[in-house]
Amino acid sequence: MDFPNSWATPKVSHTDQDWWVSAFYGFSTVTDPAAVKAAMSDQLADKQVYGSILVASEGANGTLCAPTHDLLLSTLDALAEQIGLAGGFDPTWSRVDRPIFRKLKVQLKKEIVTIKHADATPLTGEGGEHLDAAAWNDLIQDPDTIVIDTRNSFETKLGTFPGALDPGNVSFSEFPQFVRDQLNGQQHKKIAMFCTGGIRCEKATVFMKNQGFDNVFQLKGGILRYFQETDEDSNMWEGDCYVFDDRVALNKSMEPGGHISCPVCRMPVAPNQFDDPRFKAGWSCPSCADDPSYDRTRASSMERLRQILLAAKKGKRHLGPQKS
Repeated sequence: MDFPNSWATPKVSHTDQDWWVSAFYGFSTVTDPAAVKAAMSDQLADKQVYGSILVASEGANGTLCAPTHDLLLSTLDALAEQIGLAGGFDPTWSRVDRPIFRKLKVQLKKEIVTIKHADATPLTGEGGEHLDAAAWNDLIQDPDTIVIDTRNSFETKLGTFPGALDPGNVSFSEFPQFVRDQLNGQQHKKIAMFCTGGIRCEKATVFMKNQGFDNVFQLKGGILRYFQETDEDSNMWEGDCYVFDDRVALNKSMEPGGHISCPVCRMPVAPNQFDDPRFKAGWSCPSCADDPSYDRTRASSMERLRQILLAAKKGKRHLGPQKS
């Protein structure tokens, strides 16, 4: 079977209706995370709710999609009740023309976002001041402000705010070492921090405060909410924003930027890389073509892609909700 490069990861089939998307997190003391997982799994077993819910002793975090706003809202209300989150979640909402996940996963984690510092949590420490888009723009244009992108380096390569520092994180748990190595002695500076939806900054700003940084700020709701609160003239973002779902990356208008996810290494592939000779659908991309550690997974990736294409040819999906 021929695999055209533009089909490295086929998109989820379109449906006849728009779907709602909710990105959310909440910190609370959860005494029995396993019971929360079981309850939510049971409640959603026969529902058209897809995506990921991470549950830990410190709260819950995730992104979900569903065909109606009411269904998502009732799901978030139920989860908030399960974890004892007073006041409920403050989610970021958006709409899409198709389900952006193929199934539902409810998972137990040690942390809902991993930083590996027990005292870096808003449950016990003070975090940064939350700023809306307008206040954020003012702050990052101040030459005395250090702007820090707390996301992983592969995300930063797709887009970021002008002048933002890239800590070079392979994973978020490396962020504390960046602070120790690169920011020591700058505790007097104003620190502006951002991430995709806000949760990484909730922990990163607490860590910064614990290290003696007094003037710490974070972008409320993260990049995605910033996109919604700004127009073309006021939006200072440069590039696209990586998201952990089938859309891969979004532009300033919250529309997919045309990226695909390499099924071998999971790294994003931009449209301008589709003609790169290192990009072979289902086999390699510029990020993994020269990395022999991925060689043992290439054959299984090709087989998975073959099954996806066969299902698409029959008007079906390999996994997840089928078009009715």
